[in-house]
Formats: sequence, C-alpha cells, structure tokens
Amino acid sequence: MKGITFLLLALSCGLTQAQMGHPNYPDNCNLIKDLAATVEKLATVTEKMGLMETRLQTTERELEELKKATSGKPQVAFSATLRESGSGDTGPFNVDTPLKYKNVYSNMGNSYNPATGIFTASVKGMYYFRFSMMNNLRATPNSVVSLMKNDQRLASVWDTSGTDANDIGSNAAVIPLVVGDNVYINLAANRLIYDDGMNYNTFSGFLLFNM
Repeated sequence: MKGITFLLLALSCGLTQAQMGHPNYPDNCNLIKDLAATVEKLATVTEKMGLMETRLQTTERELEELKKATSGKPQVAFSATLRESGSGDTGPFNVDTPLKYKNVYSNMGNSYNPATGIFTASVKGMYYFRFSMMNNLRATPNSVVSLMKNDQRLASVWDTSGTDANDIGSNAAVIPLVVGDNVYINLAANRLIYDDGMNYNTFSGFLLFNM
C-alpha cells in the first residue's frame, strides 16, 4: 500500500512537470516527494500502533483470565506455638488431650481456634500440616504427640526412652479435608512435653488447593 501511494505521487509529479512545460521547475515535484515520504512514515507509525493495540488487547485479556482464575480463591493458613509466656511442662493428663497452641503467629481464614487447639476446615481441599515436639527435661524422656484428623491418628513424634534429655522432633502430612473436618495435635495420656520462650512446640498448616 505504501509503495502504491509513492508510485502514484511520483507519476503525479511527472505529469505535473510535463503539463506545465517547465522541466526546470522542481518545486512541485519536491513537495510531492516530501509528501510521499510523510505518507510512508505515517503508514509505518499506523502499523506500529496497530501492533501495540493488538498486544495491549492480548495483555488485557490475559489479565482478565488471571483475575478469574484467582478471584474468590480461599486463603487458609495458620501458625502457632504452644506457650504465650513462661516455661515448663505441659501434661501429663490421664487421657489423650488436644494441645492448645495459644501463641498464634498467623490465622488467615480463622480456621484455627487457639482456645481448643483445633483446626476446622472451612473449605474442601488438600492441606499441609506440620508440627514439632520438645520432650520433657527428665533423664528418661516421656513425650508422645500425634497429628489427628478427627479421631484418626496420622503421624506421631515419640521420645520415650534413653539417658539424654532435650530432644526435639517434627513430622508432617498432606491430607484431604472436607468442610467440618477437625485437625489437631494430641498429647498421649500420661505423657508430657516441655517448652519455654524458645517455642519448640509448633503447629502450622495451610490450604494447598481447594477441590
């Protein structure tokens, strides 16, 4: 299109010179050539603007798709430690007892209840949970904690024999949950754990994706 425009203008320049009978009269021809060059530049700019507009529309469409993919996605995550202050043993109790992790670092979605130590799923999905345990300070350790889903034992950390003390361990699991499922850390009956300001006993979890 740009080449055709330039050719027409050049022909027009030649005809103008012939009709006017002034072979040494270049002003009109130079003006037409300048105009042709300007048309060429405008056509190039217009083409580039068209490409930019196409890219902009593509970017806007991708952003809209991203918004649709992420909008309304549940955000569930929490992390807590056992004691708010002080130090000492927790337990022993006569029965298995859910541990109450009262020092809450984060609780996105408010699914974890520090008053009970229980996480209750508000979204059906796949979740990740991790917990750690510090044993008691006695010569023979006597500590057992377990990750529980409702009444099902999923994973445990034990330290119940040996001549040393101050051992620490951790465990984790990725599990599916439906709305209303409860997850908590259970201290076994007649066992105890130790903690102080260093926050050895932790309980954390978050939603990987909903289903």
